Amino acid sequence: MTVADAVYALDEIAAGRTPERSRLLAGALALDTISLRGDASRDVLDAAAGLELLATGRELELDEAGRKRAAHLAKAVAMINDEG
Repeated sequence: MTVADAVYALDEIAAGRTPERSRLLAGALALDTISLRGDASRDVLDAAAGLELLATGRELELDEAGRKRAAHLAKAVAMINDEG
């Protein structure tokens, strides 16, 4: 369960691809853990919510704007990885 898995999943989503399930789950858990600590930015909370939706079997149907948002969230989450 690493932040790198969350970045990978968000990058895949931004590219319009489906992330590998095991890495999606690991990324969702990593962001959920960060969120529960209470020190997450709004972008990290948004990323956690999106990955949780996918991890629990729901779908995100993103248009171009949604994919751009996913790319932005991947960068925001990557900053956590760089800091950690």
